[in-house]
Amino acid sequence: MFFLYETHLGKAKAETLMRKLGCDRFAYHESDGRSGGLMMCWRSENKIRVFGVTENYIDTVVQEEREWRLTGLYGEPRWEHKEKTWEVLRSLHGVSQLPWMVFGDFNEILFNHEKEGGRPRTDRQLQAFHEALGDCNLSDLGFHGDMFTWQRGKIRERLDRGVSNAAWNMLFPNAKLTHEGMVKSDHRPILLDTAGLEDDGVKHSTKRFEAR
Repeated sequence: MFFLYETHLGKAKAETLMRKLGCDRFAYHESDGRSGGLMMCWRSENKIRVFGVTENYIDTVVQEEREWRLTGLYGEPRWEHKEKTWEVLRSLHGVSQLPWMVFGDFNEILFNHEKEGGRPRTDRQLQAFHEALGDCNLSDLGFHGDMFTWQRGKIRERLDRGVSNAAWNMLFPNAKLTHEGMVKSDHRPILLDTAGLEDDGVKHSTKRFEAR
């Protein structure tokens, strides 16, 4: 299952990309000219129910033995609109009590050590992100690999991440999020792997969800 943001694609090109990725189902929000655009695609054997699609997120329910919620998020890039991202998170939180994972490009850091080069964030900016996660009972999943997921010139930041609630962490106690290698984008892809040895000691089939 793939979540892509800043696709700059209309429906026809999104369908073409879906097929290239080996998928046959998708949800998308069309780009506005040369900016924006979201897309989530998957194979039909994965039972996915789409809850909502806006310019900032694609919200779905993954229908496995126990249902859980996966939201692909694209945070507001403009400083004057950052609060909109936190408002979106809080509104999504009130919709469902399912185990919940949110991943994608938050366009913000949680701590100043997640930034290298340029001016540091103010305490007020950092606190706004922390408060939004706290209000939604979400915590950072952590990562494997290089800390920084975005780079432009000499500035590097961890803008892409996964956050989850306690119910999701209990459902997938061995989940791992990996920052993959830079390719042709200024962002690293992040790979969420929910597989692992569960309580019954049996290795279960791998489920991977990728945000680019």
